[in-house]
Amino acid sequence: MKWLLTCGGVGLLTSALLDPVIYATLEKPIPWWRDLLMGAAGIVCVYLLVKYRRDL
Repeated sequence: MKWLLTCGGVGLLTSALLDPVIYATLEKPIPWWRDLLMGAAGIVCVYLLVKYRRDL
């Protein structure tokens, strides 16, 4: 579970930050709702890792 939350948090936050950069270089409109959802999901994963760090 710890591995899943770690990979989820890192992957989602990285994707949320790099996705607008990639879309901007391709000159396409940026889907902000998707980036916000990925960022929120990444923050939730990191929050759960910190909150339950002794139980995992």
